[in-house]
Amino acid sequence: MDTIDFSIFDHGEEAVKAMRSVLARFERERRVHVNLEVIPFEGAWARMVQIALYGDGPAVSEIGSSWVSDMVMMNALRPLSEKEAGLFGGEEVFLPASWQSVRAIRDSLNSDAFAWAIPWVADTRLMYYRKDLFARAGQDGRDMFSDHAELEACLQALREHGAESPLVLPTYHSRINLHIMAGWIWASGGKFLSEDSQKAVFDSPEALDGMEQFFRLSRYLLPAARRLDDTQSDALFRNGRAALAISGPWLYDHPGVEPALKDQFAVAVPPGVPFVGGFHLVIWKHARQENAALELIEFLNGKNLPEELFPAFSLPTRLDALAANRFAQHPVYRVMIAALRAGRSFRTVWMWGMLENRLYESLQLIWDKVLADPEADIHAMLGSQMHRLAERINRKLNS
Repeated sequence: MDTIDFSIFDHGEEAVKAMRSVLARFERERRVHVNLEVIPFEGAWARMVQIALYGDGPAVSEIGSSWVSDMVMMNALRPLSEKEAGLFGGEEVFLPASWQSVRAIRDSLNSDAFAWAIPWVADTRLMYYRKDLFARAGQDGRDMFSDHAELEACLQALREHGAESPLVLPTYHSRINLHIMAGWIWASGGKFLSEDSQKAVFDSPEALDGMEQFFRLSRYLLPAARRLDDTQSDALFRNGRAALAISGPWLYDHPGVEPALKDQFAVAVPPGVPFVGGFHLVIWKHARQENAALELIEFLNGKNLPEELFPAFSLPTRLDALAANRFAQHPVYRVMIAALRAGRSFRTVWMWGMLENRLYESLQLIWDKVLADPEADIHAMLGSQMHRLAERINRKLNS
């Protein structure tokens, strides 16, 4: 019996238990034993870089969708041919935004590559709200906010009707803050990079307009909702202390939500263009069991993918799986699917990981200043910070 090593991130006890059950079935049916490595999210990036640098570790891994380009540039991934990608159905069976982040970079690294990963699970950022608090403020339930002005009007009504915290979103050491803000940038016609990906353009007037609208949400963050990380922000809403939260799909299924309170939860698509993220499956270049690796990915993500993995790992990226009634008719997942279909992902380009990290650091500085001084000139602050950062990034891109 062949043996293969496989790594996933720790999506929680239920998800890991489901994966072990699926891998046991894979072993019985395909006669391949899988050693599973479960990686905490806190150390996920460091572990991926370690595998890439030393060429030692699992043959197949789950990785963040925006990390693909960095692993490619480290020459750490095994490229997939068009024929191999066809084993999983090919491009047309996946969410377009998810496929966008696995496409091969057409450069000298490997001109025959068709893709560098296979989309596996997708997520997006959603607006969770309390139906009872919305009704008290005279706000109708909705599946989406058409624009920023509609969202602000809703938040103002919630504040006027005594909501303890009209809004909560992570503003402290949050990786998803950039994902949330991306929707505002795209809605304003802004971009992160030029069409040829050779120039940072997140300091354009359009991008800065989107950022300014996003940071103007600070006026609806009351003291209890300020300087919270991802976990603390979710907890404030989960514990019934906020009327509206911006988070990911994991919030709805959190085991700490009281059933009576969960009955009052509803979700809506944020204004703008939704961000589509998630996780992909890759084969590392050092993998020796190539056939077993392809077989494992096909088992996990082929036409008959294991239903018990979803939504524990979030939603699948396959369009046929998303069409199943348990997702398409679900009050939360149907809204999430609409966002996934309409959304956009970050591009698979050189040095995206560095760009994302620099933006993350800059957003933290801006949130600190905005929350410390409600009268701060957000427009001037953003212009100064983003122009300097764009200049530094462009020197790197052109070096």
